[in-house]
Amino acid sequence: MPIVYKAGLTSAELKSLEAAVNFVLPKAYKNFLARMNGFHLTEPDFGQLPLSTVEDGVISFDRMFGVDSEEECNDLISFNDEFIAELAFIKGVLAIGEDGGGNPYVLVTEAGKEGVYYWDRTHLHESDKVNVYDIAERDDCGHLYKIAGDFDEFHSLILTALPDDVEFLEES
Repeated sequence: MPIVYKAGLTSAELKSLEAAVNFVLPKAYKNFLARMNGFHLTEPDFGQLPLSTVEDGVISFDRMFGVDSEEECNDLISFNDEFIAELAFIKGVLAIGEDGGGNPYVLVTEAGKEGVYYWDRTHLHESDKVNVYDIAERDDCGHLYKIAGDFDEFHSLILTALPDDVEFLEES
């Protein structure tokens, strides 16, 4: 399974990104973006991550956003400009990836809620009888499910879920 990534961001580009999204990037996430400016899965174009609090016990994963002015659907700045206001009731939130079906992964830095969450923006996991969310939706924005305590844990979870034959390819 190839994973395609773009070359990492420079220190100046990281500072520009923080200004553009009005968000102080945690050190681990900043280090990731300095190594890889986002990535996406190919062949198959998604993977599955364990999440016991949803009915099937798994959620899909497709990509980590990067700064990409050529493809708005993969662009961290564009995605957050368009959608993150739906989570205005949470302080310190940034969409960093997606499941491939319109449900983002968000990094939260608000005290007491720190971590990475799966944002069920499309209401894929609606049944409250089976699903146990961590942050309740407001104004029909979709519930949030905590998947990792911090970015490093989330990144490790992704890598662990990938097959052994994974190959990282830098996009030219």
